[in-house]
Amino acid sequence: MALDAGGSGLPELIELAGGEDHVITIANFAGAKKYGVRFSSGDSGRAIYALAQVAELVDSGQFSLPVGRTFPLGDIAEAQRLGETGDVRGKIVLLVD
Repeated sequence: MALDAGGSGLPELIELAGGEDHVITIANFAGAKKYGVRFSSGDSGRAIYALAQVAELVDSGQFSLPVGRTFPLGDIAEAQRLGETGDVRGKIVLLVD
């Protein structure tokens, strides 16, 4: 199972996961329709189930997400601007105290 939380990589994620039946997106409704993957707004419980699976993979060291840059929550506007450039490699993380 693969979880998409945004971005433009649905075709690659589908290929990596072994087909559209193995992908769920919580952020890309149009992409879900276009590529035939499941979409969840989180209200049905499926997103929670998928996040729990991802958490187990992270805990076991089988899955990781590269962090491109971190920002304190107060710098959210700067983080947004960086995200819009598309120049960051990895995820942008907001740090909440």
